[in-house]
Amino acid sequence: MLVTNTRRVGVFIDVQNMYYSARNLFNQKVNFENIVKNAVGEQQLIRAIAYTISTPQGDESAFFDALRNSGIEVKSKELLDYGATKKGDWDVGVTVDIIRMLDMLDVVVLVSGDGDFTPLGDFVRSRGRIFHVASFRESTSGMLVGATDVYTNLSDDKKKYLIPERRGKSQTSTNKTVKSQPIVKIKEEEIDDIEESRTRRLTF
Repeated sequence: MLVTNTRRVGVFIDVQNMYYSARNLFNQKVNFENIVKNAVGEQQLIRAIAYTISTPQGDESAFFDALRNSGIEVKSKELLDYGATKKGDWDVGVTVDIIRMLDMLDVVVLVSGDGDFTPLGDFVRSRGRIFHVASFRESTSGMLVGATDVYTNLSDDKKKYLIPERRGKSQTSTNKTVKSQPIVKIKEEEIDDIEESRTRRLTF
């Protein structure tokens, strides 16, 4: 029987991408705590990092606190205002962190639907790691899905991964008792094949 509880997992969350996907598709918020719990399952969580954008008003502080209370690290950068346009993305930061941590991980979980991460997925897999993406399929790049070993469509279980918009409610007040379990079940022999093929070409 394949043993998975020794696998080391890192979870990297593109908060802006997920926030706007959930809002535009379902007019709801994302339950990041449940995504992390179910992505990790019985495996060993090394780090879970949420990459966020802050504004001068600081309206995000309660949300950031909710993430931290869920055991998720928060990395934040200020929204850049160029007058007519505003910019705030973490593509390079996420990529650099994953590459830096790759030696201590067996599984990389990317929570995003951004196709710009496709080359990163190819790189992760070329280094013998399992690349797992979790996102809403309706707003996810097909190229990114094609670059994964495991893909989880969060839209398949909206009750677990979404939180209705309610005033005065924080993300930590919903679905507190959800039991941790893998969000995607794939055949054990498929994982064996993945790990064996990655190990044969593992280079550092």
